[in-house]
Amino acid sequence: MPMFVNSMNRQVTGLLFLCIVLSVPGLNAFSEVTYGDLNLHSSDMLLFSAATSSPVFGEYSTLFEAGLSAKTLDQLTFFPEKIMLIDQDNMYQIQNRFGVFRSDKDLRNMRIIQQFPAFVHGQDVQTGKINTVGSSTNGSYLLYLKERSHGYADLVLYSIAQSREILVSQQVELTLDGPNALWAPDSNYFVYAKGGSLYYYSIPQLLNERVVAEEFRRIGTGAITSIQWSNQNDLYYIRGSLVYKIVSPQFFTRSLYSGLLEVGDIVGKIPFVFDPAFDSFYISPDGTKLLLNKGGSNIFFYFLKADDYLSTGETISLPYLYLPRNTTIKKVVWARSDMITILTGSLEEGLETSRLYRLDASTIEAQKSYAAFETPGVMDIQLSPDNSRLALLYGSRVDIYDYFLWKEYKSFEVLDPLHSMWRGDDELIIAGRHRSYTLNVNTGQQSLICLSSYVNAGFTRTGKVEIATRDGIYLHDGTLSPKEEMEGNPVVQASRNYRVYLEPYAGGNYTNMVMVRDIGKLGTTPLFYFPSKNYEPFPDTDEAVDFDNFTHGSRIRRREVSLVFNAIDSVEGLTSILYTLKEFGIRATFFINGDFIRRNPEAVRELSLSGHEIGSLFYTYYNMTDARFKVDKNFIKQGLAHNEDDYHAATGKEISLYWHAPYYFVNSDIIQAGKEMNYVYVGRDVDTLDWVSPGALQSAQVILSAAELVERVIKLKKPGSIIPVRIGKTEPERSDYLFQKLDVLINSLLSLGYRLVPVSELMEHAK
Repeated sequence: MPMFVNSMNRQVTGLLFLCIVLSVPGLNAFSEVTYGDLNLHSSDMLLFSAATSSPVFGEYSTLFEAGLSAKTLDQLTFFPEKIMLIDQDNMYQIQNRFGVFRSDKDLRNMRIIQQFPAFVHGQDVQTGKINTVGSSTNGSYLLYLKERSHGYADLVLYSIAQSREILVSQQVELTLDGPNALWAPDSNYFVYAKGGSLYYYSIPQLLNERVVAEEFRRIGTGAITSIQWSNQNDLYYIRGSLVYKIVSPQFFTRSLYSGLLEVGDIVGKIPFVFDPAFDSFYISPDGTKLLLNKGGSNIFFYFLKADDYLSTGETISLPYLYLPRNTTIKKVVWARSDMITILTGSLEEGLETSRLYRLDASTIEAQKSYAAFETPGVMDIQLSPDNSRLALLYGSRVDIYDYFLWKEYKSFEVLDPLHSMWRGDDELIIAGRHRSYTLNVNTGQQSLICLSSYVNAGFTRTGKVEIATRDGIYLHDGTLSPKEEMEGNPVVQASRNYRVYLEPYAGGNYTNMVMVRDIGKLGTTPLFYFPSKNYEPFPDTDEAVDFDNFTHGSRIRRREVSLVFNAIDSVEGLTSILYTLKEFGIRATFFINGDFIRRNPEAVRELSLSGHEIGSLFYTYYNMTDARFKVDKNFIKQGLAHNEDDYHAATGKEISLYWHAPYYFVNSDIIQAGKEMNYVYVGRDVDTLDWVSPGALQSAQVILSAAELVERVIKLKKPGSIIPVRIGKTEPERSDYLFQKLDVLINSLLSLGYRLVPVSELMEHAK
C-alpha cells in the first residue's frame, strides 16, 4: 500500500528543502500535480485533493480519502478522460491519469481495477496526454503500452480474471491514442502494428498456452490504418491497391506460410496505392462496400469487387467528397441500412468548427452525392445499437435524431459534457466534467453513476463524506445519495493521533506532498511514496548566446525549449500539428517559405490567425551551396523582402523579423544581410533528421523512423534548445514523419519538466 514510507522519516525535511532551493519557476502546467484541501476527521480519516491538468480537458481536481490508522487509500471522484462500455457485462469504464476504473453491472460502485497500475497502488500520476488503455469488447482483457523509452514501449495484455500481465511484443512504437491495435468484435483476436508490419494475437492460443512466436504471427506490411474488422469478425486489409479479407480462423495457417500463400482472399481493388501513413478506410456492416479516406481530404465510395477487368452492365458514377485541407475526419458512422454519416472538424481562425456529411449507400439511385449539414459545436456522434437513432453531443446539450429520416426526436440540456455513448437503445451515458450519469432519451430520467470532480468536500459529524459539485450535493457512504445542503463542519488538520500538513516539493511531477505527523510514535512521513521520476539536472555551466545567429537559449536559467515548424512547400501534417498544439495549449514558431505561401495561401492565412509566431524561410527553397547561384547580401535582402510582400499579400499582416535560410545553410554574409534588414537569424542546435528521405543520401541507414526521431531529439536536446520539425512530405516520400509523433515528442518533453515556448520568448529569457 503506497503509504507511510517510514524509512524516509526525519530525512524528508532536509531533502525537501534541498529540492526547493534547486527548483526552477515556470514549469508547464501539464507537468505538475498539486495536493490540497486537507481535512482530518477524529476517526483519523483524511480527505485530500490532487489538482492536475489535461492537455485536452484542462484543470480538474480529484478527491481521495485516506485511512491514517488502517493505511488505506480510496479514490472518490473519477474524471472521464477516456470512457468505454464493456458490452458483455454492461459495465462502465473510466481511464484517467490516476488509473483505470470500472462500475459494477448496475453502473454503481466505481472501483479501481485491482493489480492494475494506479495512483492508489503506488504509481506516479501520469502527466501530459495519457496513454490510452484499450479493452477487449467483452472486458476480459486490457491492452496497453508500457513505456520503455521516449519512442518505444512494450505491448502488454492484462487478464482481469487472472490479475496478470502477458507480454505481447517488445519495442513497439509508442502512441498516445491507444496501442496500435484493433480487437475483433468477439474478442478472440487483436491485430497490432509494429515496425511497419501487422501481427495478430490469438486469445484462444493464449488460453491453451500455445501462442506462437511473433515472427510466425506476421500478417504483412502496413499500419493500423491498413485494417478494419467487420461485424462478422473478418479482417479487411489493404496492401497496395488490393483489398483482402482474412477469416480469423485462417490467421495461423496464412501467417505460417506467408511466403507461399496470399495474405488473404482478394475481395476488391482501389484505383490508388494505399499509403498507410496518410490514408484510412471503413468497411460497410455487410462487408461489401468500402469508404476510402485518401490523404485525409478525399473521400471515395467503392463496391468491393475482386475482378474489374471487364465491366458488366452500365457504368456507375460513384460519389466523391473533397474536404478542405484544414479538416479532419473525427468519426464515421455506417449503419446496417447503409446510411453513412461523417463528422468532420476544422480549425478556422484558431477555433474548431464541425460539419456532418451524409450518404445513402443503400441503392444505386441514392448514391449520387453527400448531403452536408452545418452543425457548429458538435463534439461527437453516437449511433444507437439498433441503428435507429443518432445522438449529437454539443457543449451544453445532446440532440437525438431519427437516423434514417434525419429528423430531431428530442433534445436535452446537459452540463459540461465530455463524452456520450449508448447503453441499450433508449439510454445514453453522459460523461461530464462534473458527473457521469445515464439519460433515458424517451423520458429524460437521469441516474447518477459517479462524480467526476468536486467543488467542496467535508465530513459529517458521524464521519461520512459529503461532496458538493456544480450541480448538486451528495453523501458518499458506499453509494452516492443526494442531499439538500452540507453540514458545514469546520476543516480540521489535527486529531488525537495525527497532524497533517503540506510540504513544498520540487521533485518530478509534484509541487508539494501530504505529510503525516504521528503524535504517539513521534515520527513524520509522507502520506504516499515520493514520485520515482525527477527532472533532468541543468548543465553545470551556461553557453554563450549569439543574438545575431540565435541557435539556442540559456542552458541554466529555465528548463524550456522551442519547437519550430518549417513550412517548405506541401501542407501535409499542418492540420494535425495545429490540433496537437491547440490540445496542449502551446504557442510555437513557424517559418514559412515563399513556395509554401504561393502554393497554399489559405493555409498561410489560417496560420496568421492561429496566434503562433510566423517567421520567414526565404523566398524560395533551394540549396544555397549550389555553385550556379551567387549568394551575396543583395540576394538575401531581395529574397527576404519578396517573402515579406508575398506574406502580406496573402494575409494582410506583416511577417515577424525572424528567419533562417533553406537547409539552415548560413555564413557571415547571410547573417549580416538579414541583420541590416533588422532580421534575427534563428538557427538550431538539434538536427532532427526528419528531412532525410530514401535516396536523399547514399546510406539508407541514416533514415530513422518517426519513433527513432523522437528518441534522437530527446537525447540531443538541452535547456534552451531549438528543435525544428518539417511540415509536409519529403521527396521521395518517407514511410512516416516526425509530425505524426508530435504529441509523443511533446509528452516526453513535458515529462522531463520542459516548457515549450516560441523563439521570441526563448530569446527574451536568454538576455
